[in-house]
Amino acid sequence: MDTTGRNILIAVFIVLLIGLVVWAAWTRNGESTNGARTPPIGTIPPPATPPPPPPAATASVRIALLDTEHVTTGPERGCDRLVMATYTVSTTTMHLTAALGTLFGLEEEEIGSWHNFIARTNDTLSFDRALVEDGTAHIYLSGSLSGLAGVCDGPRARIQIEETALQFPTVQTVQLYLNEQPTTLTPDQSGS
Repeated sequence: MDTTGRNILIAVFIVLLIGLVVWAAWTRNGESTNGARTPPIGTIPPPATPPPPPPAATASVRIALLDTEHVTTGPERGCDRLVMATYTVSTTTMHLTAALGTLFGLEEEEIGSWHNFIARTNDTLSFDRALVEDGTAHIYLSGSLSGLAGVCDGPRARIQIEETALQFPTVQTVQLYLNEQPTTLTPDQSGS
């Protein structure tokens, strides 16, 4: 082989060697041949999009509604019959608080065929907190009772709150507080 051929062969070899070194350095720095970053060897790359959060665990609670037309066979309370509607809430250790929060969060006065008197009072009456001590649910409300349209309306808010609380086996009695004062939550003690 003549000197010119050998020099060309050495030059091609050197160019290939330089190309190999450049490619190795480039991939070692995390760049693949398509321009995307590659993780260092031994690591797991993060997913392209974060996984969805696990579904929240749920529990069922019952909310007391009123059958003002007496079409059910539920127990009579005041002028109405009682209907317990099931709602799903996020799992919590405070099921009573979740149930009462759901009751006060309902904005519709009519739910299906049943009456939700609490919706009529939501502008002026709020649920604050609940705790159970020695079988008594202490339920704290703030504001005033409103939306009364007749003698039957007087006990309706109290009935819905009490019956929603009494579904729990740890609750035997209910004590209501309005603006931190004990109340029967009827017109003579409505706070309005």
